[in-house]
Amino acid sequence: MQLKLISGFCDRLIVSAILLCFALFVGIGIALAQERSIEPMFLEIDKKYQIPEGWSILPFELEDPYKRVKNGPILANVTHKANIEWISRWIANPKEVISNAKMPDLGLEFDEIKAVIVYLGSIADDGLSKVKWDEYLLKREDDMTDEEYDKMDQIFQMGKGVWGRARCTICHPVKGLGGNVGVGPDLGSIVTKVNRDWLYDWLANTKMHFPDTLMAQFRFSDEEIRGLVEYVMRDTQFMPEEEYEDEGEDGQDGGTPKTIEETKFLTNAEYSTIKGDSALISKGKEVVERSRCFVCHDIKGLSELMPVVERNREKLEGFEKVLYEIRCLTCHTIQKKGGTYAPNLTEAGTKMKMDWENEFLKAPDIIRPLSQQMPKFNLTGEDATFATEFMEKYLTNKKLPSGIFDNEKPSQEVVEAGKNLFYDKGCNACHAEGTKGGGVVGPNLGTVGDRLQPAYMFHHLKNPILVNPRAIEPNYALSDQEIKSLVGFLIDHVKGKEGN
Repeated sequence: MQLKLISGFCDRLIVSAILLCFALFVGIGIALAQERSIEPMFLEIDKKYQIPEGWSILPFELEDPYKRVKNGPILANVTHKANIEWISRWIANPKEVISNAKMPDLGLEFDEIKAVIVYLGSIADDGLSKVKWDEYLLKREDDMTDEEYDKMDQIFQMGKGVWGRARCTICHPVKGLGGNVGVGPDLGSIVTKVNRDWLYDWLANTKMHFPDTLMAQFRFSDEEIRGLVEYVMRDTQFMPEEEYEDEGEDGQDGGTPKTIEETKFLTNAEYSTIKGDSALISKGKEVVERSRCFVCHDIKGLSELMPVVERNREKLEGFEKVLYEIRCLTCHTIQKKGGTYAPNLTEAGTKMKMDWENEFLKAPDIIRPLSQQMPKFNLTGEDATFATEFMEKYLTNKKLPSGIFDNEKPSQEVVEAGKNLFYDKGCNACHAEGTKGGGVVGPNLGTVGDRLQPAYMFHHLKNPILVNPRAIEPNYALSDQEIKSLVGFLIDHVKGKEGN
């Protein structure tokens, strides 16, 4: 009897195990056959708790320009962009041509370099669109009449002003000077590289040539672009130094540094005789594949080796479009994405007064030391409104204090106490405050009352390094009353205030 019970129990146990395995098998099959679905609500909750408390959830995914799949420019039309001799010297030894070049020396033989250039020519579009220039602008200055020279000089001087307002030297060094952001090539010998038609085309639409470029799409007018081209193609700072000039073939293209004078290079004349050679095209493609050029560059016909998922940016609108076209995140950070050269914008809506910000974006004024001034991008009123409305709604910190001088002006006693504190602590060593002068390490505080919200000033002064880990401003461990006095003194600095 006992054996029967045990036997029956075992039978039932085996059947149950079989049924359980079957159920698991069916369940796994369903799971494998169907894509796992996650409720959007859970995704939002997950996203919310992945960002620091106090930050807003943004309505779109920020594109970090430093997280590009490929760092080099597209090579489809490089033979239209650059002089053939320049390309030849560049491939042979990039750092001899541009000191801050990121491209490695591939150690190619001259025959391989020649084949690569012929291959790159074979994948180029039929031709670069021609720009109509006044005839005298295509002349050497010595060949111009006095009247032509004067007209050229007017355009040149206008372009020089555009260069200054656009703050080009923030990103581009020229003969080793400038380039603080560290993202642009040295332009010290650019006249030996590019032709004026391509330069015009690039300045008119940078994103068409290189969608992932870190360079902003400035809103230049046709006149401004022509002026900038004239300035770049004629000013001596963009030409090789005289003592380095190579007195080679007809003295064309401004010459080349003596340090690479012995380098064998492909001339325009020789290129024209071998252009389209099918054997060289095939060899050049093989060299490009072997050298893995496609790791950094998009190259027509080689995408299958390292495919790139292209972003569809045609439907961008509002501030997302401005962010992409102006490349704000090349210099600024938003929620840990972007550059660190300019102020962090993550809490800009809590920090800045939006009326001031709107006007500043359209015509940036001098706030920080000259090398850190924001370029004039020629933003439209609509662009500026997109930016300020986004900042006010999304770039905020709900944890910041509020109610500090919101509906009241600081008394004269508070202002005076703050003034004494400002000078006692030596704040003027780094900050100028209007016409009274001071240091230039930190922003000028002459109109800080127009620019910053009082609550943000309080938050900043409480612990500058907590607000900005890169700040060099000391933490004076001020009491709340001292900070309030200092804020009262600072918000008294507004545009048109007598004595500021």
